[in-house]
Amino acid sequence: MQLLVTATARDGAGVARAEDGRVVFVEGALPGETVTGEVTQIDKRWSRARVVEVLDPSPERVPVACAHQLEGCGGCDLMHVAAGFQLRMKASIVGDQLLRAGVESPEPSLTTLRDDHGRTTVGAAVVDGRGAYRVRASHDVVLPEACGAIDPLAEQILVEGRFGDADEVTIRVGNRTGDRLVLVTGTGEDVSVPDDVLVVSTDDLAGGRRAWIHEEAAGRRWRISARSFFQNRPAGVDALVAEVGAMVDALGGLEREEPLVDAYAGVGIFAGTIGRSRTVHAIERSRDSISDARVNLDGSDVKIVNAPVERWKALPAAIVIADPAREGLGKAGVDALVRAEPELFVLVSCDPSSFARDAHLLVDTGMRLDRMTVIDLFPDTTHVEAIGAFVRA
Repeated sequence: MQLLVTATARDGAGVARAEDGRVVFVEGALPGETVTGEVTQIDKRWSRARVVEVLDPSPERVPVACAHQLEGCGGCDLMHVAAGFQLRMKASIVGDQLLRAGVESPEPSLTTLRDDHGRTTVGAAVVDGRGAYRVRASHDVVLPEACGAIDPLAEQILVEGRFGDADEVTIRVGNRTGDRLVLVTGTGEDVSVPDDVLVVSTDDLAGGRRAWIHEEAAGRRWRISARSFFQNRPAGVDALVAEVGAMVDALGGLEREEPLVDAYAGVGIFAGTIGRSRTVHAIERSRDSISDARVNLDGSDVKIVNAPVERWKALPAAIVIADPAREGLGKAGVDALVRAEPELFVLVSCDPSSFARDAHLLVDTGMRLDRMTVIDLFPDTTHVEAIGAFVRA
């Protein structure tokens, strides 16, 4: 069918209406474009389609330079969008979700990455011993001969490495340290990678082995275990810490020694940077991340709490920083954290819809969204990173 695209949905698809009034989400289409779309899914109130032909292209559409993306690789789904427009497009998605949630929001700041060399954590399927990317919405794979989206230290392993009988491989590298590690499923036998790469298997970890790399970001050195969460590139950590720090600094009257809560603390990024010179309660449930945090935060005035955020027994804190997983805080998480009665609540989110839901919950507790930043933490993809600073209304 022929469709006129008028907006962008939360997952980056174009939004159009069919002749019968049904909403159609068109993957790969941009606002203002007229396209021919092929319907791939039909629901009661909406349909999904993919672009077959662009009849009237947006001025923001550019040729896709990656042969693997043209083959169907699902990794970089915004390569058809001009780099300068991608961040504005993502900001509009966040703004639309907040509007739908009934949350008044300020004009967001837009932040791009500096000194970025690509993703430093890469997950791939393994087919006949080789690392492979999944095709969009399919179990098929693309075998990459090169990948400009990832750090060159990781790219060499992905392209040249052989991973034996594993089904999946995770590649982790330290761009600023040179450390390299691969985690493979199974026993880890018959893995062939450069000599400097540490090889560990899921069987090894189940048997009690520990393995990690180090990375430098936000002015510090960090230990990161094979299964710990860490942002997908050190330039992203630099940007997040800088933006959250600016939000803390912008709120006058907060003394440096006032307590801070780092919720979903991971390996200790915010506790170890913005939390310096403060008493910090770092809440984390992952054992691997907690082990790293104990090393990374050694010597700091940090109390590490091994518990789900929802079960944390709140203590007074002037600042709460929360960086939850994609599903967000939810009501239980918001309720637990606002019991600390913070003057500033900073929410870091990688999903616009959960960000908007959590923002609505925070507003319902008597807070106001005062500042907002959208960071291009995942260039050339539809993933969105948003940070909101909430203060007492």
